Amino acid sequence: MLVLNRIRGVQVLGALLWLLAASLFYPAGRVAAQSEAYAFETRYATIRYSDEADLLDFGKKTGGASVSLVRDRGKALSLIKENTDRIVFRVKALLDMHPELHFNISVHKSPDEVSGIYKDLGMTGAPPIAFYAHKSHTIFLSPDRLSDGIFAHEVAHAVINCYFAPPPPPQVQEILAQYVDKHLWGD
Repeated sequence: MLVLNRIRGVQVLGALLWLLAASLFYPAGRVAAQSEAYAFETRYATIRYSDEADLLDFGKKTGGASVSLVRDRGKALSLIKENTDRIVFRVKALLDMHPELHFNISVHKSPDEVSGIYKDLGMTGAPPIAFYAHKSHTIFLSPDRLSDGIFAHEVAHAVINCYFAPPPPPQVQEILAQYVDKHLWGD
């Protein structure tokens, strides 16, 4: 009996040490910690950011200068919400895909942060300006080099991945997302 208790104790201790090591080295903790300070809800997305200036920059890049001209914080947030949902609605209309959809937008200070997350998530190739991670249903971006077209491109990935089960191959997704980027505001 004493021997069995010791074996169980060693197994439990081993499992605890493994969990501790995994929590220290698993990159998802870093990904979450970088932009979880604040959250802002829209109809289709939860926007996570660590600095309100980054959120306002995101709003300027995706909805025009009107966000920067507004002095009232509440009105600026309302414009960001409307512009974000307007782009998502437009993407869904262009693709003629209308799934029930809610995803995350993780706004980061710099493109270097986005590149680091891209690598931490095990993605290969050159890190893009922004990207969509299907497992977490999250668009990672930095306002620095963002445009409404780039944002719409990533929203297209979110819509496509939600609409199809399983999602189509990346090459097919890319063709559809490029179509959205090109035709975002043209008819």
